[in-house]
Amino acid sequence: MLVEYFSPGHEKAPAQRIPDLPNPLIDRLAMFVTLDAEERAAITAITGSRRVAKANETLVREGCRPDRIYLILKGVAFRYRYLANGRRQIFGYLLPGDLCDTQFVILNECDHNVGLLCDTEVAVIPLPALMSAMVKYPKIERALLMMSLVDAAMLREWLLNVGQRDAFQKLAHFFCELSARFNALGNHDEGHGFTIPLTQIELADTMGLTVVHVNRILQRFRHEGLLNWSRRHFDILDYPQLEHLAGFDPSYLRLHETRAEPRMCAYG
Repeated sequence: MLVEYFSPGHEKAPAQRIPDLPNPLIDRLAMFVTLDAEERAAITAITGSRRVAKANETLVREGCRPDRIYLILKGVAFRYRYLANGRRQIFGYLLPGDLCDTQFVILNECDHNVGLLCDTEVAVIPLPALMSAMVKYPKIERALLMMSLVDAAMLREWLLNVGQRDAFQKLAHFFCELSARFNALGNHDEGHGFTIPLTQIELADTMGLTVVHVNRILQRFRHEGLLNWSRRHFDILDYPQLEHLAGFDPSYLRLHETRAEPRMCAYG
């Protein structure tokens, strides 16, 4: 179990040092820059501390002053905040290769919570180690900046989705996005199916809808032969039609190589 680093009175369990394991962060950064052996070794070194956190834990709590960031290795995390009346808004899902959050390098306080949908393996990256790697290796810094820009683009798309699309389009767009992201990870099932432990409660809190409304839309998806689901598995039966109905364009996700060419001499 991963003990929350911000909780007073708890001792942190010793981290395991696991060398030469698959590193999704290297894969993500390599989409934006060409990493040499030394740069890859540096990324491996700062992500060598790994732990398993339990489902439903709060990995990062709003208002905490973090001294580390987390890399998702296996599992799914999500960003969220609560209103004073207890209502929750989810505004992002973190899949393997995602960081929560590089903003901690600059900001010294977290403005949202990060929870876990399932048991999740994370790499714990001390902020000083990350900052040292960014200073020593400008291409790593550049690639991390690109990741932050993609996160910002996703948030803008989510704002458009929740604010302007109708309920049917909202959910259709959300499922298209998840399908595209899982496909990019190589974790895609046959066709456009994917497995994620989402309940209708999480879907409602993500889309700003009621659970009853979400259920009606899911039933409509099934009735129209667009999507089926069972437990944790979602199977998109007619992806082109769902994509068309949602108005989904995956370009904002930058799922293919997008080279970040330096425009400042500081990047070398």
